[in-house]
Amino acid sequence: MNSSLKNSFEGKTVIVTGASGYIGSALVDKLKKFNCHIIRTSRTNLTPTDGVQDKILDLTKEESWIDIVSCADFIFHLAGNTSIPFAEKNVDKSLQSTLLPIANLIYASKKLKTSPKVIYASTATVYGIIDIQPVSEEVIPRPISIYDLHKLYAEQHLTMANNQGLLSFKSLRLANVYGPSLRESHSEDRGILSRITKACMQGHSISAYGGGNYLRDYIYIDDVVDAFLCSCVADSPHMILNVASGIGTKVKAVFEMIAGEVKKNSGISSIITDTNWPDKINIIETRNFIGSNEKLKSMLGWKVNVPLKTGIQRLVQHYS
Repeated sequence: MNSSLKNSFEGKTVIVTGASGYIGSALVDKLKKFNCHIIRTSRTNLTPTDGVQDKILDLTKEESWIDIVSCADFIFHLAGNTSIPFAEKNVDKSLQSTLLPIANLIYASKKLKTSPKVIYASTATVYGIIDIQPVSEEVIPRPISIYDLHKLYAEQHLTMANNQGLLSFKSLRLANVYGPSLRESHSEDRGILSRITKACMQGHSISAYGGGNYLRDYIYIDDVVDAFLCSCVADSPHMILNVASGIGTKVKAVFEMIAGEVKKNSGISSIITDTNWPDKINIIETRNFIGSNEKLKSMLGWKVNVPLKTGIQRLVQHYS
């Protein structure tokens, strides 16, 4: 464990919204290794965890953020809609879950005259369809889905508040996060590699849409958690940061890696079949994407510790 990172959290109060989710639960688990006061927020009761305080809060309400900001040194904001299809079908609900918490966070910071450090979980899909790879933070986002548009609005609102001195903000644009966590994603378009692994372990055939010949940047969840922690304590002027491996891998090749690892471990075989894209698929799903992680490495001292091959082995072992 990085001693300087550990010291940065010593005695601090850390808020994690969306702590019951896939990344949030992994983040809380890592924070428990530090000597800090951890507060998880949720709209419903969470399973009690030693060393963690829970608050039942509606983040679309101003008073919830007054409660949070009044005690927080660091805020990891991961709550809100995480599904592209949900946003397309429920524009109002997606907008409210994404933007109202941001507006109320800024309101609370201004009212209390404090400046908490805020790390926001964004997405690399805000860039849209980009021809030149890898994609750096200097590329102007061109969202092509409602979900990504709302994420970009949230970033812009936080950037404005940061520039006004109301808070200290960083947004992490996450590539394709994978790996075992305490909780799995409930969104139909998230946690794909976990679903593929479980399907392979049951001997099911796996469909690779569009032949699987499009590039994705897969980043292991432990490295993502490290990026959140480093971003929180680093004194860097960069507010927007990619969290990516910097390496592109064809989707079909990753499916084949999983199937091969499952067969090696259990003897169960799965067939990868080429399948046409569904009629109503959002075009963002057909993109190629490789994220540049140079800023995150050079400014924050972060690095990729888990390469894809190792991550796939860990994923298969987890579900075994």
